[in-house]
Amino acid sequence: MDKLPVLVFLRIDNDSLDDARPFNTLRGAKARFRHIASELARYDQRCVATVHYARRRDELNEYPEYLLELGPRGGVIVSRC
Repeated sequence: MDKLPVLVFLRIDNDSLDDARPFNTLRGAKARFRHIASELARYDQRCVATVHYARRRDELNEYPEYLLELGPRGGVIVSRC
């Protein structure tokens, strides 16, 4: 049995799965997305991100667990896929 912890991988917009950034928690991934999306929103640009769970990068699945979007008041909207 594989004893590695499950990681949260954040994939922003059209990034490939190879570019997904690992985090230990969903909270960390959401904070990073909020920072990036808020910066883009200042220039009237929008982005979305997907969250994937895997123990290792080579186990990443194309189908995400969650979709992240920046809400109208600056919060992160998390939608289950």
